[in-house]
Amino acid sequence: MKLKAVIFDLDHTLFDRHGTLREVAKQFRYAFRVKEGVTDEEIARLWCYADDHFVYDGWKYVLAYLTENGVFEVAPSYDRYRSFVYENFARTAVKFDEALPMLKTLKKQGYAIGLITNGNHALQYGKLDMIGIREVFDEIIVSGDVMVEKPDREIFRLMSDKLSLRPEQMVYVGDNPRNDIAGARDAGYHTIWMNSTGTWDYKIAPADESVKRVEEIPAAVARIERRCEPQ
Repeated sequence: MKLKAVIFDLDHTLFDRHGTLREVAKQFRYAFRVKEGVTDEEIARLWCYADDHFVYDGWKYVLAYLTENGVFEVAPSYDRYRSFVYENFARTAVKFDEALPMLKTLKKQGYAIGLITNGNHALQYGKLDMIGIREVFDEIIVSGDVMVEKPDREIFRLMSDKLSLRPEQMVYVGDNPRNDIAGARDAGYHTIWMNSTGTWDYKIAPADESVKRVEEIPAAVARIERRCEPQ
């Protein structure tokens, strides 16, 4: 069966999450009481580590890691931390230079291009605009707009319906083992893991393909396509 569409996650998949965290880390000392002697570089290093290892469990775990590792003189409340993240991510997103050319390559190859991302409308669309890739997508679904989020299979079904395709004609690319890979697989999609964090949940079966850089995605799609061809 021929593949017809490639659907993407956004965070950690189509923009440089670590680069963005390093930029936003420079604002910590203006928003929070940072412990004397803690540098922007140290904040960024700890934040990137915590984001890689705990963000799938929730931002509270990331904040706890920063607190336990001595970033703050006085730790902020979770609500204050969450507001800080939302406010600064709405203003800062560091793009992968290869993301837009990769998406255009897939479109030239005849694939429909979609996006399914968890989050609120303003924040996620703001990121798309900052990195300049919004217009390339045929369909975009933000969980906050449809009141269902990954890994619920319903959000993947909504994309199938929007594109009038069967799930087995679609590939989903994302970094989160549970939300992206397990969720898309459960909905009937083929899957590609964007290994941007190196963190995998051992309880979840591997994706069909794995890549480390966005420019590797068309080749991974091609490998899945070949396996789908009648023998």
